[in-house]
Amino acid sequence: MICGDSSTAEQPTLQLEDGGAIPTSPLHIRKIGHTEAKNLVRQFHYLGDTKFLHKERFGLYRDGLLVGAAIYGGLSAPETAVSAFGLPRGNYPELLELHRLVLSPDTNGENCGSYLLGRSLRQLKKDGYRAVVSYADIELHVGFIYQATNFTYHGLTTKKCDFFIDGIKQSRGTTRGKSGEWRPRNQKHRYVYLLDKTLTVKWPQKEFPKK
Repeated sequence: MICGDSSTAEQPTLQLEDGGAIPTSPLHIRKIGHTEAKNLVRQFHYLGDTKFLHKERFGLYRDGLLVGAAIYGGLSAPETAVSAFGLPRGNYPELLELHRLVLSPDTNGENCGSYLLGRSLRQLKKDGYRAVVSYADIELHVGFIYQATNFTYHGLTTKKCDFFIDGIKQSRGTTRGKSGEWRPRNQKHRYVYLLDKTLTVKWPQKEFPKK
């Protein structure tokens, strides 16, 4: 199991909203470095070494050992600020996307994911962030963890295709004159958690999907 390095170990435990310290539960969270988060993702997340955006990283510790991480970054698609919240096109550092949520397999059945998400969202609100968007690939899961932590559900992403050459997905850019094939991209369930209640979600809210 991965333990926090010395720099992380010196960071104070996050405080609860009522001002009291997190009790003597074996679980607590604190902010962690990119290397710690990346190592955990590499071990236990299905995307492995795939790069991810990161701005705020929270580690879940159980009895002093790092067993999970919630990693938040900027919006992966800038137009999300427009379509989701009706904001003018621009840069919105106060809007986040949950890019990775990873837990060690031996935490199954312990509600560790809800604990980690709930407490990291509290801290993000204290830090002045306004909203978190998250997605769940329809081929993998429906996002029960978001349903359990009071995210609202807003249907599926728009159907899109990606261009592949020799089985490798190409980054955005022109495809004219290139030999390859278009493949449909998996749609994703869309979830939103409002930290600032003055924001309004423009995506229509829908009933939670079931398994």
